[in-house]
Amino acid sequence: YMAERSVLPILVISGGLAEQWNKEHPERKMNAGDGVVEVNGVRGNVALMLEKCKSDPTLELTICKCLTYNHLVADLEKLISIKGCGPIMIRLSWHDAGVFNGLDGCPNAAMRLPGGGEYALGANAGLPQVAIPLLQAISEKYVPMLISHADLWALAANVAIKVMGGPDIPTNFGRYDVPDKKEGAQSAAGRLPDGDKDAKHLRDIFYPKGFTDKDIVALSGAHTVGACHAERSGFEGAWTDDKLKFDNSYFQDLLNKKWDFQTVKSGNKQYMSGKTMMLTTDMALIEDAKFKEYVQKYAKDQGA
Repeated sequence: YMAERSVLPILVISGGLAEQWNKEHPERKMNAGDGVVEVNGVRGNVALMLEKCKSDPTLELTICKCLTYNHLVADLEKLISIKGCGPIMIRLSWHDAGVFNGLDGCPNAAMRLPGGGEYALGANAGLPQVAIPLLQAISEKYVPMLISHADLWALAANVAIKVMGGPDIPTNFGRYDVPDKKEGAQSAAGRLPDGDKDAKHLRDIFYPKGFTDKDIVALSGAHTVGACHAERSGFEGAWTDDKLKFDNSYFQDLLNKKWDFQTVKSGNKQYMSGKTMMLTTDMALIEDAKFKEYVQKYAKDQGA
C-alpha cells in the first residue's frame, strides 16, 4: 500500500467503536475509503494516530471522505479519459525527473513554482500552463494530505500509460516537493535532450543519468503517444497515427514508413510521412547501429 503522507485510511470497518458509531449515527457513518486526518487532537503522525485508535477508550476523529489511493487513481483515470491528456501527463513526469544529470536535479515538482527555475525552462513549455492546471482539482483534493505533487505527477503518468492501452506500471512513492524554485534546476542544458540532435547527443544526455542504449530507445518509445506543438517546441505534428494509443507503432513507423526531411513554419527541420512526423533524435535511433537493434526488437515484439 502506498506510503500515506498524513492520512490514516479506513480500509474496513469490522466491530469496535467505529461500528457502534455507525449504528448510532447512520447519517454520519464512516465508510471504507474515508481518510482519518486527526485522532484525539493528533494529526500528521499516522503511527501515533493508529496507536490512539487502538488504545484510547474514547475517540474524536476528523474524517475526510473519499481520500485514498484507489479514489485518487479513479480520479486520474476519469481526468485522462475525458480530457485525452495522457501524453502530457507522461511528459510532465518525465521532465520533472529528467532534469537529473547524474549529479543533481530530481523529481521534486519545482516546475509548479513560478518566477523562474524549471517553471521558466523553454524545454518545459506548456507543462506549467497546461499539464499542471489540468491536475489542479486533483492536487487540491489529495496534496499534501495523501501524496506530494511529485508523486502525483509520477502516478498520473503511469495511470495515463495504462488508460491508453499500455502496461500497468507500479508507482513507488516518497518524492519530496521543494518549497523554493531555487532548489530546482536552473537550466535544461545537459539535462534534457534537444529534438534536432544526433545519437551522440542522446548518449551525452542519458549516459550520465545511468541509461543504457536499450534504456534510451525504450524511453523514446513514449513518442508513440502525443504530439509536438509549434508554439511550445518549434516542431509540429504527432509521431503516430493514433496519438492516444500506447503501443509499439512508433518503432514500427520508424522502420517502415518513408520519411522526408522538411522545414516547418517555425524554421525547424523535421521528418514527415503523411501527417506524422519524427524528430532528428528519433531518426538517430535507426541511423545508429546499436540503437537500431533495439528499435527492431521493440517493433517486432511490443512486450519485449
